[in-house]
Amino acid sequence: MPVYQDIKPPVPATFTAEAACVLNRFVKLGAAEEGVTPVTAVTDRALGIAVESADPVAGVSGVSVWMLSDGGIVPIEAAAAIALGAQIAPSVNGRGQTAVATQFACGVALKAAGGAGEIIPMAVRVIDQAI
Repeated sequence: MPVYQDIKPPVPATFTAEAACVLNRFVKLGAAEEGVTPVTAVTDRALGIAVESADPVAGVSGVSVWMLSDGGIVPIEAAAAIALGAQIAPSVNGRGQTAVATQFACGVALKAAGGAGEIIPMAVRVIDQAI
């Protein structure tokens, strides 16, 4: 069993979803105060990872977010295969992908992902997380 199995994710902060946010995917600051939206570009600066799904169109606008600035270990949904120890950054759909040179790496994969949709633990990389 992994040594981190009993480590809890950071305490989430509550925001208002300005667009549909999906569980275990990256979110970024929205246009309104206390608002967040899904990450939609590989160059977006992620704020955190959604703890739950929220969709203001469906009447669910509150969303809890694990803040990247808090560190810890959080689950992330993979966009594709990710190697153990790879630097993770957001993909265009807010899932985690292996970071490329033009991205802001948000964490390190503590488990490999075989493909899209897998949930893996990510050790949050707090350095360079200024918004």
